[in-house]
Amino acid sequence: MEYILILKAMLDTNFLPTRPVDDPQPWPKDGGDFAQYLGQATVLLRLSGHHVLIDPMFSRRFSLAKIVKRRSQVPLALDELPPIDLVLLSHAHGDHLDLPSLKAIAADNPSLTLVAAEGVASYAKRKLRNIAPHLKAHNLAWRQRLWLDGMKITAWPGKHLGGRHWVTLDFLRYKYCGFVIQTPKRTVYFPGDSGSCPHFAGLKDAFDIDLALMPIDAFNRRDFLRVRHMAPEDALDAFAQSGARRMLPVHWGTFTLCNEPLDLARQRLDRALEQRPHLDSKVKRLPLGGVLAL
Repeated sequence: MEYILILKAMLDTNFLPTRPVDDPQPWPKDGGDFAQYLGQATVLLRLSGHHVLIDPMFSRRFSLAKIVKRRSQVPLALDELPPIDLVLLSHAHGDHLDLPSLKAIAADNPSLTLVAAEGVASYAKRKLRNIAPHLKAHNLAWRQRLWLDGMKITAWPGKHLGGRHWVTLDFLRYKYCGFVIQTPKRTVYFPGDSGSCPHFAGLKDAFDIDLALMPIDAFNRRDFLRVRHMAPEDALDAFAQSGARRMLPVHWGTFTLCNEPLDLARQRLDRALEQRPHLDSKVKRLPLGGVLAL
């Protein structure tokens, strides 16, 4: 029954209009670090001069049969991106690993490096072999580290579900993870999709996190999805546990992945922060296309 309700909500998006968005905010002109929220879990980072793109999703539809329609326009087109040095993929679900987006990015960036959860980088490399035969792709198991051009990437555990497509039952073949990205100047954490779990509390002792990119959407069927996603209140708890100095809410306002209104996550986040005023100044609520100078 849960799957049927979620499928109906996804199908219903085909009869709803796509919302316009404001023009993207400009990047800092001084070359400084920034984070830009581009919808769903897609975040563009500039860290010590390197451009990092997380879970790039620029397509208008996704899923095995392309039945899920984007509800808000993409705030930044693929051809408006800066040269991309690194792509991070937290898992292989269609709203996070979007092959049309990856193909376009790989074609435009011949020196691209891809780092992903265990099994996911190999999958992406196979799919991109005709476009980027020399793509550098790295699979990371939980807590495994990789050094790239002065950045240290650590795969951090969470609580989600692997796999590429529900119908292929490949949950164990393609894993999931979050990432901690460290440069000499700052540290950024992205959990990917995750439900509440003890791994957030482990971050505080292991890292000094400047910014946490916390997902807040796809939670309304709490009995079914809570183990895999966080409600806004859960995201605030995870943020506090992580010890991060600032939080950027992500994974909202883009696709309908559950039977919840598109704006519900942001509304509940606002209400939750009214109850936790000590966190309000630390949570940076950007619009789609918004830029946070780091």
